[in-house]
Amino acid sequence: MMLTSCYSTKEITIQVLHPPDKIVFNTPENLVLINRMLRDPSLKDTLHFNDLKIPSKMYHDLEWKALYGFADVAYGSPWVKNVFFDSVFVDSVSIKSKPMIISFSERENMFKKDQARVGVDLAKIIFSDSIYRSREFVYGDNPDDVEGAWLTVINVDLFVKADWFIYEDNKPFPIDTTNHTNVLNLNGVGRSYHEAFANLPNIREAIADLAYQAGQHHAYHIFPIWDEVSRIYFTNTMDQKMKEAEDLAQKNQWINAAAIWRDITLSKNKKKAAYAAFNMALASEISDKLDLTESWLKRSLELHDSPITRNYLEIIRERLKDYKKMNLKTSE
Repeated sequence: MMLTSCYSTKEITIQVLHPPDKIVFNTPENLVLINRMLRDPSLKDTLHFNDLKIPSKMYHDLEWKALYGFADVAYGSPWVKNVFFDSVFVDSVSIKSKPMIISFSERENMFKKDQARVGVDLAKIIFSDSIYRSREFVYGDNPDDVEGAWLTVINVDLFVKADWFIYEDNKPFPIDTTNHTNVLNLNGVGRSYHEAFANLPNIREAIADLAYQAGQHHAYHIFPIWDEVSRIYFTNTMDQKMKEAEDLAQKNQWINAAAIWRDITLSKNKKKAAYAAFNMALASEISDKLDLTESWLKRSLELHDSPITRNYLEIIRERLKDYKKMNLKTSE
Protein backbone atom coordinates (compact mmCIF):
# COMPACT_ATOMS: atom_id res chain seq x y z
CA MET A 1 0.00 0.00 0.00
CA MET A 2 1.48 3.39 -1.05
CA LEU A 3 1.09 6.44 1.19
CA THR A 4 2.14 10.03 0.92
CA SER A 5 5.72 11.23 1.48
CA CYS A 6 7.34 7.93 0.43
CA TYR A 7 5.69 5.99 3.25
CA SER A 8 4.25 2.56 2.58
CA THR A 9 3.06 -0.39 4.63
CA LYS A 10 4.24 -3.98 4.81
CA GLU A 11 2.16 -6.94 5.92
CA ILE A 12 3.39 -9.52 8.39
CA THR A 13 1.89 -12.50 10.21
CA ILE A 14 2.01 -12.62 14.00
CA GLN A 15 0.59 -14.91 16.66
CA VAL A 16 -2.14 -13.68 18.99
CA LEU A 17 -3.96 -15.45 21.79
CA HIS A 18 -7.50 -16.37 20.75
CA PRO A 19 -10.07 -16.68 23.56
CA PRO A 20 -12.02 -19.93 24.13
CA ASP A 21 -15.73 -20.36 23.51
CA LYS A 22 -16.36 -20.77 27.22
CA ILE A 23 -14.49 -19.60 30.30
CA VAL A 24 -14.36 -22.68 32.52
CA PHE A 25 -11.28 -21.74 34.54
CA ASN A 26 -8.67 -19.08 33.90
CA THR A 27 -5.55 -19.80 35.90
CA PRO A 28 -2.71 -22.13 34.89
CA GLU A 29 -3.40 -25.62 36.22
CA ASN A 30 -2.11 -29.18 36.11
CA LEU A 31 -4.58 -31.35 34.18
CA VAL A 32 -5.35 -35.03 34.42
CA LEU A 33 -7.04 -36.51 31.34
CA ILE A 34 -9.28 -39.42 32.27
CA ASN A 35 -10.17 -42.39 30.07
CA ARG A 36 -12.80 -45.00 30.94
CA MET A 37 -11.50 -48.51 30.34
CA LEU A 38 -13.34 -51.82 30.45
CA ARG A 39 -12.18 -53.79 33.47
CA ASP A 40 -12.53 -56.97 31.42
CA PRO A 41 -12.24 -56.24 27.64
CA SER A 42 -13.75 -59.62 26.81
CA LEU A 43 -17.12 -58.50 28.22
CA LYS A 44 -17.86 -56.79 24.93
CA ASP A 45 -15.68 -57.83 22.04
CA THR A 46 -17.47 -55.65 19.48
CA LEU A 47 -19.38 -52.41 19.99
CA HIS A 48 -22.15 -51.52 17.55
CA PHE A 49 -22.68 -47.90 16.46
CA ASN A 50 -25.44 -47.94 13.84
CA ASP A 51 -23.68 -49.49 10.81
CA LEU A 52 -20.22 -49.20 12.36
CA LYS A 53 -18.93 -52.19 14.28
CA ILE A 54 -15.81 -51.42 16.32
CA PRO A 55 -13.82 -54.00 18.32
CA SER A 56 -13.57 -52.97 21.96
CA LYS A 57 -9.76 -52.79 21.76
CA MET A 58 -9.97 -50.40 18.80
CA TYR A 59 -12.66 -48.41 20.60
CA HIS A 60 -10.34 -47.83 23.57
CA ASP A 61 -7.54 -46.88 21.18
CA LEU A 62 -9.88 -44.28 19.71
CA GLU A 63 -10.64 -42.95 23.19
CA TRP A 64 -6.93 -42.41 23.71
CA LYS A 65 -6.74 -40.74 20.29
CA ALA A 66 -9.34 -38.22 21.45
CA LEU A 67 -7.44 -37.56 24.66
CA TYR A 68 -4.16 -37.13 22.77
CA GLY A 69 -5.89 -34.60 20.49
CA PHE A 70 -7.04 -32.73 23.56
CA ALA A 71 -3.57 -32.83 25.11
CA ASP A 72 -1.82 -31.55 21.97
CA VAL A 73 -3.94 -28.39 22.08
CA ALA A 74 -3.78 -28.03 25.87
CA TYR A 75 0.03 -28.16 25.91
CA GLY A 76 0.15 -24.88 23.96
CA SER A 77 -2.25 -22.99 26.23
CA PRO A 78 -1.10 -20.52 28.91
CA TRP A 79 -3.72 -22.07 31.20
CA VAL A 80 -1.95 -25.43 31.35
CA LYS A 81 1.13 -26.27 33.39
CA ASN A 82 1.34 -30.06 32.97
CA VAL A 83 -0.85 -32.79 31.46
CA PHE A 84 -1.21 -36.25 32.99
CA PHE A 85 -3.15 -39.30 31.77
CA ASP A 86 -5.12 -41.66 33.95
CA SER A 87 -7.82 -44.33 33.67
CA VAL A 88 -10.99 -45.29 35.48
CA PHE A 89 -12.04 -48.91 35.06
CA VAL A 90 -15.70 -49.65 34.39
CA ASP A 91 -17.63 -52.91 34.22
CA SER A 92 -19.39 -52.17 30.94
CA VAL A 93 -19.47 -49.70 28.09
CA SER A 94 -23.08 -48.60 27.66
CA ILE A 95 -23.35 -46.61 24.45
CA LYS A 96 -27.02 -45.71 24.76
CA SER A 97 -27.22 -44.65 28.39
CA LYS A 98 -26.27 -41.25 29.73
CA PRO A 99 -22.72 -41.23 31.12
CA MET A 100 -22.41 -41.03 34.88
CA ILE A 101 -19.91 -38.76 36.58
CA ILE A 102 -16.88 -40.39 38.16
CA SER A 103 -17.23 -40.80 41.92
CA PHE A 104 -15.83 -38.03 44.08
CA SER A 105 -13.45 -40.39 45.90
CA GLU A 106 -11.98 -41.76 42.64
CA ARG A 107 -11.44 -38.24 41.35
CA GLU A 108 -9.78 -37.04 44.54
CA ASN A 109 -7.41 -40.02 44.49
CA MET A 110 -6.38 -39.16 40.92
CA PHE A 111 -5.91 -35.48 41.73
CA LYS A 112 -3.72 -36.39 44.68
CA LYS A 113 -1.69 -38.96 42.73
CA ASP A 114 -1.12 -36.71 39.72
CA GLN A 115 -0.88 -33.45 41.70
CA ALA A 116 -3.57 -31.95 39.48
CA ARG A 117 -6.44 -29.60 40.27
CA VAL A 118 -8.51 -30.11 37.12
CA GLY A 119 -9.73 -33.36 35.58
CA VAL A 120 -10.97 -33.70 31.99
CA ASP A 121 -13.12 -36.83 31.65
CA LEU A 122 -13.93 -38.33 28.25
CA ALA A 123 -17.22 -39.74 29.55
CA LYS A 124 -18.41 -41.30 26.29
CA ILE A 125 -17.59 -41.30 22.61
CA ILE A 126 -20.07 -42.51 19.97
CA PHE A 127 -19.40 -43.19 16.28
CA SER A 128 -21.88 -43.44 13.42
CA ASP A 129 -21.84 -43.30 9.64
CA SER A 130 -24.02 -42.50 6.67
CA ILE A 131 -23.27 -44.10 3.29
CA TYR A 132 -24.90 -43.12 0.00
CA ARG A 133 -24.00 -43.65 -3.61
CA SER A 134 -24.80 -42.01 -6.93
CA ARG A 135 -24.12 -42.41 -10.64
CA GLU A 136 -22.35 -39.56 -12.40
CA PHE A 137 -21.37 -39.09 -16.04
CA VAL A 138 -17.74 -38.02 -16.31
CA TYR A 139 -16.39 -36.58 -19.57
CA GLY A 140 -12.97 -37.36 -20.94
CA ASP A 141 -9.92 -35.12 -20.59
CA ASN A 142 -10.76 -33.26 -23.82
CA PRO A 143 -13.63 -30.77 -23.18
CA ASP A 144 -14.75 -31.09 -26.81
CA ASP A 145 -14.92 -34.86 -26.57
CA VAL A 146 -18.48 -36.03 -25.87
CA GLU A 147 -17.25 -39.46 -24.95
CA GLY A 148 -17.14 -40.24 -21.27
CA ALA A 149 -18.23 -42.85 -18.76
CA TRP A 150 -20.84 -43.41 -16.09
CA LEU A 151 -19.09 -43.86 -12.75
CA THR A 152 -20.31 -44.87 -9.30
CA VAL A 153 -19.60 -42.36 -6.53
CA ILE A 154 -19.74 -43.47 -2.90
CA ASN A 155 -19.91 -40.83 -0.17
CA VAL A 156 -19.37 -41.76 3.46
CA ASP A 157 -20.10 -39.33 6.28
CA LEU A 158 -18.45 -40.34 9.54
CA PHE A 159 -19.70 -38.82 12.78
CA VAL A 160 -18.23 -38.81 16.25
CA LYS A 161 -19.98 -37.41 19.29
CA ALA A 162 -17.92 -36.99 22.45
CA ASP A 163 -19.29 -36.23 25.92
CA TRP A 164 -16.92 -34.50 28.32
CA PHE A 165 -17.00 -33.71 32.03
CA ILE A 166 -14.62 -31.27 33.67
CA TYR A 167 -13.93 -31.65 37.38
CA GLU A 168 -12.11 -29.45 39.84
CA ASP A 169 -10.41 -30.59 43.01
CA ASN A 170 -12.64 -30.55 46.12
CA LYS A 171 -15.82 -29.90 44.11
CA PRO A 172 -18.49 -32.65 44.19
CA PHE A 173 -20.02 -31.92 40.79
CA PRO A 174 -18.53 -31.20 37.34
CA ILE A 175 -17.77 -27.53 36.71
CA ASP A 176 -18.63 -28.04 33.03
CA THR A 177 -20.34 -30.65 30.85
CA THR A 178 -20.04 -30.48 27.08
CA ASN A 179 -20.63 -32.59 24.01
CA HIS A 180 -19.42 -31.99 20.46
CA THR A 181 -20.12 -33.74 17.18
CA ASN A 182 -17.44 -33.83 14.48
CA VAL A 183 -18.09 -34.90 10.88
CA LEU A 184 -15.75 -36.16 8.18
CA ASN A 185 -16.71 -36.86 4.57
CA LEU A 186 -14.99 -39.50 2.44
CA ASN A 187 -15.66 -40.40 -1.17
CA GLY A 188 -14.56 -43.04 -3.63
CA VAL A 189 -15.14 -43.28 -7.40
CA GLY A 190 -15.11 -46.32 -9.66
CA ARG A 191 -16.78 -48.06 -12.59
CA SER A 192 -18.63 -50.33 -10.15
CA TYR A 193 -19.80 -50.17 -6.56
CA HIS A 194 -17.01 -52.49 -5.42
CA GLU A 195 -14.36 -50.48 -7.25
CA ALA A 196 -15.67 -47.22 -5.81
CA PHE A 197 -15.74 -48.72 -2.32
CA ALA A 198 -12.17 -49.99 -2.76
CA ASN A 199 -11.11 -46.44 -3.71
CA LEU A 200 -12.39 -44.97 -0.46
CA PRO A 201 -9.70 -43.72 1.95
CA ASN A 202 -8.82 -46.05 4.79
CA ILE A 203 -11.90 -46.05 7.06
CA ARG A 204 -10.02 -47.00 10.22
CA GLU A 205 -7.47 -44.24 9.75
CA ALA A 206 -10.30 -41.78 9.05
CA ILE A 207 -12.12 -42.75 12.25
CA ALA A 208 -8.87 -42.37 14.21
CA ASP A 209 -8.37 -38.89 12.72
CA LEU A 210 -11.95 -38.00 13.64
CA ALA A 211 -11.46 -39.14 17.24
CA TYR A 212 -8.28 -37.03 17.43
CA GLN A 213 -10.20 -34.01 16.09
CA ALA A 214 -12.91 -34.57 18.72
CA GLY A 215 -10.30 -34.08 21.41
CA GLN A 216 -8.87 -31.01 19.71
CA HIS A 217 -12.34 -29.51 19.32
CA HIS A 218 -13.08 -29.77 23.02
CA ALA A 219 -9.73 -28.26 23.99
CA TYR A 220 -10.36 -25.32 21.64
CA HIS A 221 -13.71 -24.89 23.39
CA ILE A 222 -12.21 -24.24 26.83
CA PHE A 223 -8.61 -23.09 26.28
CA PRO A 224 -7.17 -19.94 24.71
CA ILE A 225 -4.97 -20.83 21.73
CA TRP A 226 -2.45 -19.02 19.59
CA ASP A 227 -3.74 -17.96 16.17
CA GLU A 228 -1.93 -16.41 13.22
CA VAL A 229 -3.24 -13.00 12.11
CA SER A 230 -2.12 -10.37 9.62
CA ARG A 231 -0.79 -7.00 10.75
CA ILE A 232 0.97 -4.11 9.00
CA TYR A 233 3.71 -1.65 9.86
CA PHE A 234 4.92 1.56 8.21
CA THR A 235 8.13 1.82 6.20
CA ASN A 236 9.99 4.57 4.37
CA THR A 237 12.93 3.64 2.17
CA MET A 238 13.93 7.31 1.89
CA ASP A 239 14.38 7.67 5.66
CA GLN A 240 17.59 6.05 6.88
CA LYS A 241 16.36 5.43 10.44
CA MET A 242 13.02 3.98 9.32
CA LYS A 243 14.86 1.77 6.83
CA GLU A 244 17.22 0.59 9.55
CA ALA A 245 14.29 -0.28 11.84
CA GLU A 246 12.53 -2.11 9.00
CA ASP A 247 15.63 -4.23 8.35
CA LEU A 248 15.71 -5.22 12.03
CA ALA A 249 11.98 -6.04 12.02
CA GLN A 250 12.42 -8.29 8.98
CA LYS A 251 15.10 -10.16 10.94
CA ASN A 252 12.58 -10.54 13.78
CA GLN A 253 14.64 -8.23 16.00
CA TRP A 254 11.63 -6.30 17.22
CA ILE A 255 13.19 -4.97 20.42
CA ASN A 256 16.03 -3.34 18.48
CA ALA A 257 13.61 -2.02 15.85
CA ALA A 258 11.40 -0.59 18.61
CA ALA A 259 14.36 1.28 20.10
CA ILE A 260 14.72 3.18 16.80
CA TRP A 261 10.97 3.78 16.36
CA ARG A 262 10.76 5.10 19.93
CA ASP A 263 13.32 7.81 19.07
CA ILE A 264 11.43 8.68 15.87
CA THR A 265 8.18 9.20 17.84
CA LEU A 266 9.85 12.35 19.22
CA SER A 267 10.24 13.82 15.72
CA LYS A 268 8.85 17.31 15.09
CA ASN A 269 7.29 15.87 11.92
CA LYS A 270 3.96 14.71 13.36
CA LYS A 271 3.11 12.29 10.56
CA LYS A 272 6.53 10.67 10.81
CA ALA A 273 6.18 10.43 14.59
CA ALA A 274 2.65 8.97 14.22
CA TYR A 275 3.84 6.21 11.89
CA ALA A 276 6.64 5.35 14.30
CA ALA A 277 4.15 5.23 17.18
CA PHE A 278 1.98 2.87 15.13
CA ASN A 279 4.99 0.60 14.65
CA MET A 280 5.67 0.77 18.39
CA ALA A 281 2.11 -0.47 18.94
CA LEU A 282 2.80 -3.48 16.71
CA ALA A 283 6.07 -4.24 18.51
CA SER A 284 4.16 -4.09 21.82
CA GLU A 285 1.46 -6.47 20.56
CA ILE A 286 4.10 -8.92 19.39
CA SER A 287 5.40 -8.88 22.97
CA ASP A 288 1.78 -9.43 24.13
CA LYS A 289 1.70 -6.09 25.97
CA LEU A 290 -1.78 -4.98 24.97
CA ASP A 291 -2.10 -2.05 27.37
CA LEU A 292 1.07 -0.61 25.90
CA THR A 293 -0.20 -1.34 22.38
CA GLU A 294 -3.33 0.67 23.08
CA SER A 295 -1.29 3.58 24.52
CA TRP A 296 0.92 3.78 21.44
CA LEU A 297 -2.09 3.73 19.10
CA LYS A 298 -3.72 6.57 21.04
CA ARG A 299 -0.46 8.48 20.77
CA SER A 300 -0.35 7.83 17.01
CA LEU A 301 -3.90 9.18 16.59
CA GLU A 302 -3.05 12.29 18.60
CA LEU A 303 -0.25 13.00 16.16
CA HIS A 304 -2.09 12.06 12.98
CA ASP A 305 -5.65 10.78 12.52
CA SER A 306 -5.72 7.71 10.27
CA PRO A 307 -8.43 5.11 9.53
CA ILE A 308 -5.73 2.42 9.58
CA THR A 309 -4.77 3.37 13.12
CA ARG A 310 -8.39 3.67 14.28
CA ASN A 311 -9.14 0.19 12.92
CA TYR A 312 -6.09 -1.26 14.67
CA LEU A 313 -7.17 0.41 17.92
CA GLU A 314 -10.61 -1.25 17.69
CA ILE A 315 -8.95 -4.65 17.22
CA ILE A 316 -6.73 -4.13 20.26
CA ARG A 317 -9.62 -2.97 22.43
CA GLU A 318 -11.52 -6.16 21.57
CA ARG A 319 -8.44 -8.19 22.46
CA LEU A 320 -8.18 -6.32 25.77
CA LYS A 321 -11.79 -7.30 26.57
CA ASP A 322 -10.94 -10.92 25.80
CA TYR A 323 -7.87 -10.80 28.05
CA LYS A 324 -9.91 -9.40 30.93
CA LYS A 325 -12.41 -12.26 30.53
CA MET A 326 -9.52 -14.71 30.56
CA ASN A 327 -7.87 -12.98 33.53
CA LEU A 328 -4.59 -12.67 31.65
CA LYS A 329 -2.01 -9.92 31.97
CA THR A 330 -2.13 -7.27 29.26
CA SER A 331 1.23 -5.66 30.01
CA GLU A 332 4.34 -6.11 32.07
